[in-house]
Amino acid sequence: MGWFLVMFDLPVMTKKERRSATKFRKDLLDRGYLMLQYSVYIRCAVTYDRKESILSELESINPNTGHIRCFFITDAQWGKCITLHRKVRKSPFRISEELGKEQLQFW
Repeated sequence: MGWFLVMFDLPVMTKKERRSATKFRKDLLDRGYLMLQYSVYIRCAVTYDRKESILSELESINPNTGHIRCFFITDAQWGKCITLHRKVRKSPFRISEELGKEQLQFW
């Protein structure tokens, strides 16, 4: 099993370019891709042979403006992915746990 990773940099300077880039993103979602970041999408490819048909689908929705990069990675490689998160700051608007419990008891 593998994953098909699509990264792209499409121009969005004009209204036409923005529409084209938005349509491309929506087409990816309609085809079962998951958004990892705003211009990075991933889809399960099941087998290496499935990669070719996925690539053909991408070529059919290519807006032909900008750059699209595609990678096929194995499930083992995907499993070794490391994600770094920034530390979450405490929000000044967050309700404390004790106050939340009191509120629930009130209702």
